[in-house]
Amino acid sequence: MLNVFFTVVLPIFLVASLGALLQRVRPGSLGMLGPAALYLLSPALVLDGLLKTELSADVSLKIISATVGTVVCMVVASWIISKILRHDRQLESAFLLTGTFANAGNMGLPIAYLAFGEEGLAVAILIFVAQGSLSWPLGIYLAARGHANGWQPILKALKVPTLYTVPIALSIRASGWDLPLTLDTTISLMADATIPAMLLVLGYQLAQGIQFNLPLSLISAIVTRLIIGALVSVGLVELFGLSGIARNTVIVVSAMPTAVFTTILATEFQAAPRFVASVVVTSTVFSLITLTVLIDLLQNFS
Repeated sequence: MLNVFFTVVLPIFLVASLGALLQRVRPGSLGMLGPAALYLLSPALVLDGLLKTELSADVSLKIISATVGTVVCMVVASWIISKILRHDRQLESAFLLTGTFANAGNMGLPIAYLAFGEEGLAVAILIFVAQGSLSWPLGIYLAARGHANGWQPILKALKVPTLYTVPIALSIRASGWDLPLTLDTTISLMADATIPAMLLVLGYQLAQGIQFNLPLSLISAIVTRLIIGALVSVGLVELFGLSGIARNTVIVVSAMPTAVFTTILATEFQAAPRFVASVVVTSTVFSLITLTVLIDLLQNFS
């Protein structure tokens, strides 16, 4: 277990911690790092991964089905727990955001790569794409349930280029066309820069601090995201017949802490943004423990 912690989990947090430290030492906005990660580097990583993946169509479909199923189940689970806690509509929207969306990008990709190698990264990229295709439209709906704000958020979501990278990659694969060497090298260089950039963005978010005025809701959100997320995915990978590294990667990514992008939506739609940011930070810290235990169990008993 210590080996998993030191070789898989801790390196991720050390890079993110450098981002948090930089924010503390040199306070300021993310500048171009956030937009670059969203609009340039992430699409390059997805395109590079989809063009080079050796996953079969059958396995890919099962991974996507398990990912979509996990998201749907987590919406339901989060809604039930929020009702039990008697949240008002604003806090309910915030709780749904924190419980539903795992950090499949900033943390899921590097953790999968360090834990399961290139095959794990290929699976994680597919999960990242599947969840990303759902997360913006569904996340906008969940965040805006009590604060509808017209079509502007939807239009912003449609501008995220990752949504269009998938059909481009699939078209290239179907045609059997190879990218020109110059273009392929450019995309690969950008793809290689994506994970460090994402971790620095995560570190910036971690530096924002925690709000403790809703302790029961905060603890419930952490348990929902880290524990229930893992349990739901275990059932779904069995249902869809996934095995080996594909199975393990789906489970691990589903057990990631709350996605950073939820803070953007919570702020945009006034869905208790400080609560959402607090869950992002605390669930990320606690995942040091939960991910170490989970990865060790999967590596030893699969």
